[in-house]
Amino acid sequence: MKILSLNIYGYGKIAETELKTSTPFVQIFGENEAGKSTMQSFIHSVLFGFPTRKEQEPRREPRMHNMYGGKLVVDFEDGEGPVEIERVKGNRVQGDVKIYMNDGTTRSADWLVRKLNFIDKRTYRSIFSFDVLGLQDIHKNMTEDKLQDYLLRAGALGSHEYDEMLAAIDQELKELYKKNGINPEINQELVELQEINEKIRKLEAEEANYNHLTTEQLKYEESINAKRDALNQLDTVRKQKIKEIMYHKDIKDWKTLEGILNVEPLVFPEKGIERYESLKNSYDQAKKDINLRLEKLKVLKHEIGQVELPDEKNIEYLEGLKTREPEIKQKNLEIDRLKHSIENLEDEIELLKKDIGWQQEHMEVDDSNIIRESVQTLLAKLDEVTLEEQYLVREIDHIKSDIRQLDQEIADLEDAQISDSRIRVKKEVLDKEVELKEKGKMYQLIEKEYEREKRERNRTKRNQTFLILGISIITLIIGVLYLVNSEFLMGSIFVGIAVVASIFLLLTNREEEESLKSDYEHEVDELKDEIETIKSENDVNFDLNDARDLKMDLRTQKSKRISFNVKIEELKETLAIKETNHDRLNTDLLNVKQKLRINADIENKYIVDAIHTIRDIKQKRNQISRHNVEKDNVIKSLQDFKREVKEDVKMLGITYSDAAIFYEVNQKLTEYNENIADYKQLDEQIKLLENEISVMEERVSSSSKEIDELFDYVDADDEEEYYYHSRKFEEYQNNLEQFKNLSAKLDEELFDYDLRNDLASLMLADLKEEEDGINKQVEHFNEMLQDEQKVLAEINQEINILESDGKLSELNHQYEMKKSLIQGLSEDYLSLNYIRLLIETHIKAIKDERLPIVIEEARSIFQFVTKGRYINVIYDDDGITVKHSNGQIFHPLELSQSTKEMLYISLRLSLIKALQGYYKLPLIIDDAFVHFDKERKKIIMDYLRSEVKDQVLYFTCNLDTSIPSNQTIRLKEKVK
Repeated sequence: MKILSLNIYGYGKIAETELKTSTPFVQIFGENEAGKSTMQSFIHSVLFGFPTRKEQEPRREPRMHNMYGGKLVVDFEDGEGPVEIERVKGNRVQGDVKIYMNDGTTRSADWLVRKLNFIDKRTYRSIFSFDVLGLQDIHKNMTEDKLQDYLLRAGALGSHEYDEMLAAIDQELKELYKKNGINPEINQELVELQEINEKIRKLEAEEANYNHLTTEQLKYEESINAKRDALNQLDTVRKQKIKEIMYHKDIKDWKTLEGILNVEPLVFPEKGIERYESLKNSYDQAKKDINLRLEKLKVLKHEIGQVELPDEKNIEYLEGLKTREPEIKQKNLEIDRLKHSIENLEDEIELLKKDIGWQQEHMEVDDSNIIRESVQTLLAKLDEVTLEEQYLVREIDHIKSDIRQLDQEIADLEDAQISDSRIRVKKEVLDKEVELKEKGKMYQLIEKEYEREKRERNRTKRNQTFLILGISIITLIIGVLYLVNSEFLMGSIFVGIAVVASIFLLLTNREEEESLKSDYEHEVDELKDEIETIKSENDVNFDLNDARDLKMDLRTQKSKRISFNVKIEELKETLAIKETNHDRLNTDLLNVKQKLRINADIENKYIVDAIHTIRDIKQKRNQISRHNVEKDNVIKSLQDFKREVKEDVKMLGITYSDAAIFYEVNQKLTEYNENIADYKQLDEQIKLLENEISVMEERVSSSSKEIDELFDYVDADDEEEYYYHSRKFEEYQNNLEQFKNLSAKLDEELFDYDLRNDLASLMLADLKEEEDGINKQVEHFNEMLQDEQKVLAEINQEINILESDGKLSELNHQYEMKKSLIQGLSEDYLSLNYIRLLIETHIKAIKDERLPIVIEEARSIFQFVTKGRYINVIYDDDGITVKHSNGQIFHPLELSQSTKEMLYISLRLSLIKALQGYYKLPLIIDDAFVHFDKERKKIIMDYLRSEVKDQVLYFTCNLDTSIPSNQTIRLKEKVK
């Protein structure tokens, strides 16, 4: 099976996605969270059903999409063409599946199960899927046996189910019983059983007398049972003796009859007397009957001579004429029918003419289909024009109503309009308010900047003042020092500098006038006053946008009014055209009525019915013509019949009459047939009498012969001697019957021949004496039995006293219950052990049958993927080993990590090849080779692409660029 494409309606995070996977090897690349695992789960779900609660697997129902499920397009090996497998959410937990074949037919879910050869999802995953987790299991801390089992599963079973079953059974067995265990259930029950047994032994040791009494009880019970058996035997003997006394007389009679019958048996014909008397009566009666029949035969011969037979030709002619009676009657009826039909048709034609207004028939009128279709076309056009006129009238009325409503709205809008002068004043006020707001903001900004600059100027001025003061003081001091030292030139210079600095300081420290701030405040106040003046002088208390909207609404409504006027004019023009067409069509239909010669007042819609009526008139007129021709032909045939028959029947004494001819023929035929019948009847009676006389004569002869044979059988000469032999034979038969009855009766009572002879030789008194002796023995045994029963009752009373506390019986009951419980648990243990043995035997059978084939194929695969470093894979009683090219044998534990993975993959691929006769399914590989180096990964990828015959879907997050782009699918933005 090959998957050609995936169409995911909604599954997990993937929605409305379609992928083409028609190549034998497909690399499906996607980053983490791109939807690779979701896509694998989608393939499993479509093929085998959505996950159920038991599978403990997420169902991946989409949260952002309504549809859940999708479709796979697959191609099976049988060549039926592409098959679509669609599974969506339905009534069943596993979803509703539909299979669409290439020829358009559908199949059921059972067909898909059979097509997949009944494989389930778990088996498919365990055999046909690889993932990195499965390969990592090899590198766990496995012992030799565990690693061998893991590899054998890969090559023989492909599944962990058998190991899980065995592990579960081993766990159940351990919970039931261990050889030296304490906690297992059977071990605990055995300990409790042993404790109960010890308690029973202590009680039995304390009650030694109880054991003695039970022994005595058993001894007396056995003695009583023996005596009861003896009594039963004696009772049987006594009953037999009573029966012998009862049947003693019958035995004596039996012995007497035996002696009487001990002679040669007498013979006599069976029912001899009855036969003789019957034959004698038959002989006498036959003689009388013969004489009577001879007299009657003479009378019949005289009567037959008086009968006159008719001519055969006349009878044949009359018979032939009689056969034509239905035909002639049918023709007369046909004439009546045709006349009646013609009358009915004429009446119908008159009614039809009245329906269409015809005074006379106009057979020349054209009623062809062309006329009918042209009328239908005109009527259709007329209906269409009428509907269009009605529509146009309704539209015009509707538009007029809309115009009236628009006029009212325009008037309301005109009343609500605001003048352009008020709008201009409103705009001016709004502009000045905006200007006021902007100037206020600007004033605030300027004021802030002015204050900042003022602070900066004051700080600079203070610094300059301190600097100038410092320089003035220093130069003044220097000048004073120079003057004091009589250096007047230098002193004057420095003193002059100090004075100049002081004057400069006085000039720069004058107060600045804040005229800028006052100018701005004055300007803002003037603007406010101007705005208030405009508002007081004009009405500007309205919204400018509302005023504009009102003007826009007015213009819109006026435009709509003009549009409606234009539209209503167009509709009126169209209506005028339609009315003209309407009149033209009515004129055309009126012309058609005139051509059809029908009433002009007939509604137009009935013109087609009138055409059909004209056709009916023409058809009925043609039918009348055909009926007239048929009637003339039938009348002609009746006249021919009359001419043909009239002279022929006259010769036979029949006068021709149209009404009575066949009656006369029937009367003549009846007369002829009666004569013939009388002759035949008399002839048959004569022959019958002659045969009867012959038979009776033979009967007389036979009776006489049989009577002689009866006399000869018993050697009798006359009737009296024959009756004597009869009486003797009857007496012998009675004795024989009585003997047989007695023998049967005694046989039923089990009296054999010897016992009968012995009892016949004894007297009845001897038998009664033996019976009395047996009765005495019975009485003696009864007395002994009563004495022993008394002793047993005393012993039972003592035992009951000892058992009155009930401890021993209770412990015995518990002991038996524990034994039953342990027996049931033991049976469960043995059953589980047997099931475990069956599973192990089944696994061994699978390994013995499948592993040699798998190992042989795995050898070549392992050699390929290891580049010839390992040349053989060996399977024997010790398990699986591999052979190196240098001849050394290695256990799997001795191999490197990647080589063990290669061995596992080789066994798994070999198992898939071995199962190709049963399953041909695609392989799904989920980043199984992520731990391989580049060389090993290239080798295994080359093998999968070139050697594996099944389709391979390789899901990976590491893009292999060596795989062509037509075999690569990138999962990116399609995940939602």
